[in-house]
Amino acid sequence: MLRSKTRRRVAAKTAAGMIGAGILLGAVPAIASLTAVAKPVTYTCTLASAVGTANTYKMQMDLSGPLTPTPSATVVVTWKAGQPATPPNLVAPVPIAAGDRIVIEADAALSGPLPTTTSIQSVLATATPGVVPVNGTLPPLPTVLVTVIPTATGVITVRPDAFSISQETGTGTGTETVIYDCLVANQAEATAAALLVTVKPTGATTGTPSATPTTSTTTGTPTPTPTETTPEPTVTITQTKTASPRKSGHVAETPGGGASTGGGGDAGPDARMFVLGGTAMIAAAGIGGLMLRRRTATRG
Repeated sequence: MLRSKTRRRVAAKTAAGMIGAGILLGAVPAIASLTAVAKPVTYTCTLASAVGTANTYKMQMDLSGPLTPTPSATVVVTWKAGQPATPPNLVAPVPIAAGDRIVIEADAALSGPLPTTTSIQSVLATATPGVVPVNGTLPPLPTVLVTVIPTATGVITVRPDAFSISQETGTGTGTETVIYDCLVANQAEATAAALLVTVKPTGATTGTPSATPTTSTTTGTPTPTPTETTPEPTVTITQTKTASPRKSGHVAETPGGGASTGGGGDAGPDARMFVLGGTAMIAAAGIGGLMLRRRTATRG
């Protein structure tokens, strides 16, 4: 069976290089900085109903995800294969009933700062397309989510690789039939469609840098720096002056028989005149008194 071939291929690749990540079912986490530009990649797909017959399809491959994660952060990459822009398209070789599911099993070739340098990660996704008649164009294929956890800074390359499409009946038996098994026919196109994820250091900013404010600097008059000079020695001049001996108020010689009072002739001629005048006045007063007394006695 073609399906068992696909399973063996997937198992071999997964054992060789599958990293610890897988499909995320349910709510899709918010993914920032997505790229959504589909690029053509040529695939060779083998139809299950015509074993050995391979047709070429130029699928529109769209890989998107966060562009600047940090180490140890969970990175979710969407892997989507769209119908070719021009015929031929992928058609349903068998009718798809209501309730049947379309299962896509996709490979992503990874390289970069991962647990292993290169690896192939295989993931699954399912969708319920509704009724599709035989040879009717297949509805949009389910989007596959590939999760990786980078271990260091650097660039991770996520390249689209092989995929298979199966039909799972809705009868509850879980019967699955392979419809297409597709391999990359043009590796250069697959490389051009790869998603490049740059793992940046923790705390690195990825937004638009804000304008750096211009700070005006006022330049003042610089304070002169004092120049260190050698202090001049201080010269102290001491003058010694010999005092002249003061004259004593006493006479050097004491007259014989007199007291050493410093009197004597130092009074000068002016002093003698005062003494003589005083003596004359006293004498005159005495004489006047005697004359007055004699006149009084004579009258009496």
